[in-house]
Amino acid sequence: MSNLPTEAQVVIIGGGIGGASIAYHLAKRGVSDVLLLERDRLTCGTTWHAAGLVGTLWPTKNMTQLGAYSHRLYQELEAETGQATGYKRNGSISLAQTNARLEELTRTAEMARVFGVEVEVVDPRTLGELYPGIDTKDIVGGLHLPKDGQTNPIDVTMALAKGARMNGATVREGVTVTKILTDGDKVTGVETNKGTIRAKKVVLTGGMWSRDLAKQVGVVLPLFACEHYYVVTEAIPSLSSNLPIMRDLDHGVYFKEDAGKLLIGFFEDNANPLPMSKVPANFSFGELPYEFDHFEKYLARAMLRYPALEQVGISTFFNGPESFTTDNQHLMGEAPHLRNFFVACGFNSRGIGGAGGIGKVMAEWIDVGHPPMDVWESDCRRAMPFQGDETYLENRVAEALERSYAMHWPNYQYRSSRGIRKSPFYDRLVGLGAVHGEVAGWERPNWYAPEGAKREYEYSYQRQNWFPYSAEEHKCVRENVGFYDLTSLAKFKVTGPDAEAFLQRICCADIAVPAGKLVYTQWLNERGGIEADLTVSKFSDGDFMIATPCGSHVKDWSWLLRHVEQGENFEISDITDEFGVIALQGPNARAVFQKLTDEDLSADAFAFGTGRWMNAAGVRLWAQRISYVGELGWEIYIPASDALTFLNALLEAGEEFAIRSIGMHAVDALRLEKGFRHWGHDIVYEDNLIEAGLAFTAKPNKSVQFIGRDSFVAQKQAGIRGKRLICFLLKDPEPLLFHNEPILRNGKAVGHLTSGNYAHHLGGAIGMGYVVADEPVDEAFVANGDFAVQVNGRAVPAQASIKPFYDSTSMRMRA
Repeated sequence: MSNLPTEAQVVIIGGGIGGASIAYHLAKRGVSDVLLLERDRLTCGTTWHAAGLVGTLWPTKNMTQLGAYSHRLYQELEAETGQATGYKRNGSISLAQTNARLEELTRTAEMARVFGVEVEVVDPRTLGELYPGIDTKDIVGGLHLPKDGQTNPIDVTMALAKGARMNGATVREGVTVTKILTDGDKVTGVETNKGTIRAKKVVLTGGMWSRDLAKQVGVVLPLFACEHYYVVTEAIPSLSSNLPIMRDLDHGVYFKEDAGKLLIGFFEDNANPLPMSKVPANFSFGELPYEFDHFEKYLARAMLRYPALEQVGISTFFNGPESFTTDNQHLMGEAPHLRNFFVACGFNSRGIGGAGGIGKVMAEWIDVGHPPMDVWESDCRRAMPFQGDETYLENRVAEALERSYAMHWPNYQYRSSRGIRKSPFYDRLVGLGAVHGEVAGWERPNWYAPEGAKREYEYSYQRQNWFPYSAEEHKCVRENVGFYDLTSLAKFKVTGPDAEAFLQRICCADIAVPAGKLVYTQWLNERGGIEADLTVSKFSDGDFMIATPCGSHVKDWSWLLRHVEQGENFEISDITDEFGVIALQGPNARAVFQKLTDEDLSADAFAFGTGRWMNAAGVRLWAQRISYVGELGWEIYIPASDALTFLNALLEAGEEFAIRSIGMHAVDALRLEKGFRHWGHDIVYEDNLIEAGLAFTAKPNKSVQFIGRDSFVAQKQAGIRGKRLICFLLKDPEPLLFHNEPILRNGKAVGHLTSGNYAHHLGGAIGMGYVVADEPVDEAFVANGDFAVQVNGRAVPAQASIKPFYDSTSMRMRA
């Protein structure tokens, strides 16, 4: 270790498959001054005992592309490096024991085909032919993915490390990183048991050890280790080496051929979390004690599926740690509040299949400063500060592991670690029948159960138990008046002499407006991609409030802080918890609100797109005329201490109008009828304003040049090309849409839905999604096409429209 470098351009912490892949891809990009540090030996943490499954099917288009890249890479590595990988493409099958599971798999297959995955829905007889010897009596169907594969995790990691060295990277084993070094908001290097190493960039790929190391520098990584069990049988005579991987989802079991034996692993519904206090400091190529009682029922299920196991011995009982995240998605990207500090961890038992693509994306992100595609579902900036709490994590990740093979129901709500963040209205709304969901830790009413109705979800791919109640809520907003809890909005205050100039630079819209005006705007990156979608309210000169969705809280707060320039004179504060927020919406919203105040709320006196401080129900509050559901209404910001007082007065004032409390399921359906976008679904940082139909917000000729202006101008000059966000309404009122359903034009797949719900006012399922074509996606293209949406094996005819289906002129909310 006398030749351990004292500085490097990039230091990577952790020698599992993730770290090796990032080192390999950085070196291949020409970033040769890369130093990979492993505390003991490569793969010694969790990579070495992974099952080695390499799937082609992932939850989103871009992650599916990364999975496909992993396959190509693992095929080519041996020829490139001379190091065998053990990769083979033997396919996989997934089994369904119920019609609901088969619908889930069918919908998944339809989505996958749009993403370029070769997949077929097959019957029980075909499944039996693909995997001779299984019992198919309880099977109703399944999936066959012929291009799925498997590999040897140790060999692949060694090949990646060798390839990294061949291209100039340095790999050092036996070096433990004890501290991450920083200077202000930048990383500067690491301290190790062998000395200090200065670095321009640091990448943490330490698996289950990552959370505690990141915590030292204030970075929250919500991951937690869980025990993961599998067994390996004795040799099985005549077992085919080309046997596909089999996922027996409803039994929580998977099967993999392994050198003439079967490796059988389990995803239990009662997983054992593993606190790091139970992991020895010198844990390396280690195993955990196994409890036969814990997985006995899963082994019994495996024998039911493959009866020959009853005559085969078990050579290995294995229990090892793997890290899981709170939502079963990776943690990737640059940390929100520490520049040049990157993470790639929390792989949720999918690290081997994902590592090739993850390494490629991370290498480009590290090298050029932004990801090559949208990976928001895995972006570490989605993590909330409270998610670093170990009690929260221990409870949540056990359920997350269970979710790996459990039914992926639409609108599923986690049961564990709930009640973290509640609005001041929470108890009062529970009294009104609220059934809460959770987003970013916030408890938000999703629907309201009438008296005597069951106050919990009954999951299904059909109309769930809350469907008729949400329909009534929807109708109430369109025809009368309703309110919903918007307290979860992240709220930032920007104040000071330079506040307006700062906001002008980061907002594409013109923020130089009179006091009391609201501005709907986006934040763009230099490439013209949409980084945020929000509202800016101008209280007075030099005094502004930003309101943005709760899921974007950390991301948008970080974006604000990162774009403050030296010498600017203003302050930024997070005021999220200072207000309870009620959205009062519907044709009778003015009549109800007017009963609470002496302010003139007429259209002339209180115009759409304006706000003011005012007194209502004896409370000083901020009210602004704006709507996310397309109706006359206000968003009302009440000091938290007075929030309940105001709500009680509102309920009393609205009684004569039969005012109703509204859940977020109805809100989502209402906004889709109106064609309003949702950041994270319909718009993300790889989409631009032209494609998303939001070019009207940008003002390129304003006095201050905003971030991304030049890219926006170039995109606008290029005009509408082969990608555009379109609204769809099914002509058949029965099918339901959720998201990711394929969009068909003249029988050909041209995209997939980014959002879906049921438009109760319009009488059918509704969605929006990007249509991609080799010609401009304009009015003529839409008018001349025969559109349909693929739903559970059926192409359902659909209306398509560039404009919203409901009130395209926005007259109702401006009334």
